[in-house]
Amino acid sequence: MLHNKPGNLSIPLKGLELRWSGISFAVLAAVGIVVSFQKYFKYASTGDYSIPLSLLYNLIVFSTYALFVPLIVKAVNRFPIGRQYRISNFTFHLGLSVALGLTHMIFCNLVLYGIDLSSTPIFPRFLTKYLTNVIHIQLLAYWIIVAFISRGRKTPTDARNGLLDRFVIKENGFTTFLELEKVLWIEALDHYQKLHTENGFFIYKDSMSNLTKKLPADRFKRIHRSAIINVSQVEGLKKTSTQMMVKLQNGQELAVGKSFRTEIKSLFA
Repeated sequence: MLHNKPGNLSIPLKGLELRWSGISFAVLAAVGIVVSFQKYFKYASTGDYSIPLSLLYNLIVFSTYALFVPLIVKAVNRFPIGRQYRISNFTFHLGLSVALGLTHMIFCNLVLYGIDLSSTPIFPRFLTKYLTNVIHIQLLAYWIIVAFISRGRKTPTDARNGLLDRFVIKENGFTTFLELEKVLWIEALDHYQKLHTENGFFIYKDSMSNLTKKLPADRFKRIHRSAIINVSQVEGLKKTSTQMMVKLQNGQELAVGKSFRTEIKSLFA
């Protein structure tokens, strides 16, 4: 369970979900615009064609699929695909891609009926329009998102080496899957670890020495007997005559233990 920082009453949409939602909306909206003008050149000679109505129709039919993107991102993180994962994960995504396509078809038809942009019944429209002109675009979008997110995961090497690819946190009957890159730094609390993120912290059950062995050494470095940092979150080093501090990108400064100073200094030299 995420423990929010003081004053942080809600957790915003994850950056990955927001980024892919924006990309998907822009690309699918562009597809809708192109389709509208293709139809204009095809049917303009009949004199019964409205570009504004066609644009509205196709933007609804294509770009609204972006509403499903946060769910797709969560599904990829929960059921990643690749050679090191079970075939059932691929089967899950195959079924989900089809289910979302059908759900989107029903949603679009209900919206189009509601604003009087279509008078064709749902089933005939599915057979004559959606099944041939739309659903393949949605399926393509789904699998492009899955492919890029899966490719971006650093789990293949880590999994083969027995390293953590993410934190699995169980609390009060709820399981949270926390990606490694979301962790800014780790603070030791006896036999528990406090995983600090931008939005708060998680409590993870493990010892500091054991966790150090299971984290990728090129991404996480121990700087103190009670602290591990995410190297990618380091902004710089602050040195005085008596101590060394690591400054994170969020402005937080952490003390470096004497026995770790040489390695940390050479790492960021």
